Amino acid sequence: MFQPDISDIIAQPIPIKHKTGTGKGLRTLLLNLPYPTRIIRRYMCSYNAPNFLFPPLELISLGAILKEWEKDEVVLYDAIAHDASLEETNKHIANFAPDVVIAITGFETVDYDMDMVRGIKEQNPNATFVLFGHYATQFTQEIMERVPVDIIIQGEPDLIFSKVYSKLKSGEDLIEVKGIAYRTKQGEIVMQPGDLRLPDPSLLPMPAYHLLEKDAYFEPFLPKPFGMIQSARGCPYQCNYCVKSFGTKLTTRTPKQIIDEIKELKHLFGIKSLRFIDDTFTAIPSRVIDICKLMIAEGFNLEWTCLSRADTLNEEMLHWMKKAGCKRIYIGVESGSQRILDFYKKRVNVQEALENIKMCERLGIETLGFFIVGMAEETREDFEQTLNFAIKSDLTFVIISELIPYPGTPLFPLMKDKIDFSLMPYKNEYKDPEMRERYHKWEKEFYWKFYFRPKYIARSIWRALKRPVETVSNAAKLLSFIVLPQKSKRKDFI
Repeated sequence: MFQPDISDIIAQPIPIKHKTGTGKGLRTLLLNLPYPTRIIRRYMCSYNAPNFLFPPLELISLGAILKEWEKDEVVLYDAIAHDASLEETNKHIANFAPDVVIAITGFETVDYDMDMVRGIKEQNPNATFVLFGHYATQFTQEIMERVPVDIIIQGEPDLIFSKVYSKLKSGEDLIEVKGIAYRTKQGEIVMQPGDLRLPDPSLLPMPAYHLLEKDAYFEPFLPKPFGMIQSARGCPYQCNYCVKSFGTKLTTRTPKQIIDEIKELKHLFGIKSLRFIDDTFTAIPSRVIDICKLMIAEGFNLEWTCLSRADTLNEEMLHWMKKAGCKRIYIGVESGSQRILDFYKKRVNVQEALENIKMCERLGIETLGFFIVGMAEETREDFEQTLNFAIKSDLTFVIISELIPYPGTPLFPLMKDKIDFSLMPYKNEYKDPEMRERYHKWEKEFYWKFYFRPKYIARSIWRALKRPVETVSNAAKLLSFIVLPQKSKRKDFI
């Protein structure tokens, strides 16, 4: 595990007052921290999201533990969905008066997130503040030393949080709980490493979907109301640039549990569209087919999307996916250069990926390809191969991002000498400004040459006629990104 050099950090331990447990239920606030623009925080990544918004699924999964196992009071405040400031968030917290506040950290937002934690803790000193997320796991010691957080949960949080909560509720010491760091009453930081994985997520209760804001979440060109489900955790592939949500071992919920969750979302919100947010939903084709057959039998009549790899797709599975309502597949292509794919440990053949993407289009399923530019040894020829792949494959949409080597991935130590990284203030970029500028120009060029070619515009007229406001809005945001200087790292447009 990478840990930064923190020898130059001067910080005094911050004494935190813990409530004395009584055995009675505690009041818990699940908090999606404020941010100036619309973002999405997840364990594996964070997005700047100008034209979509996902529910904070990791938070409501913890909420289910409190609701179903502890039978205690829990609410969600999604400051992103409310477009709330720190002041507005603190007012809401004061009105609820929680005993426990728990939040997830973002990636590029991490230093701002920590400022929000400081501002919230200052106004709510007696609430126990719990934090989790990838950077909280990677940089536990530094965050504990610099931010007045009481407890950090490392790794997959559900069962660890359940143990932490039970101890807080009963007033017992946290010394027996593994997989956390916490601050004692004397201000000392105690690190207690433990197992970062949950062996079987099917043992968890259904996420507390009832806590979500109604009609707040959406995905481009899909009908609202919108819902989101995680049917499996972890990713069995070895791509070296990717933060694994919860490791490389795939653990799954049962098809019946997935159907029950869809029923719950339809009952609560009347959803008309759905995203399966698994890292690779199609990793086990037979399981996908089983889920699709159950969805068809239930007559859900939903449009849905999922994340995939091109090499996991086959015609039989795609047939059942289409029949069950699959509207769009998001495919991590990353590059059209075999040399670059091999460097990323992608283990995908470019020609096979091209053929499978075209197969989706033939079967009437939209495709979105994720691409990356910015590997240090990437040449102009590699970039042109990637752009040509995107055009030749007839993808419905593309998202192109500059490579960000995150701490905790195999790629980070390979590129550490070329990267200027700090956690607070947050910086994660190439040291060479010419490289940064070159890859940023490639990103804009990719968008321009893919989306604004005559063939693509002509093919998209039907979509513009069907959803004119959304189409014009998305096109305007994309054009502004291409034309204007940008400060934020991630922009996901379709």
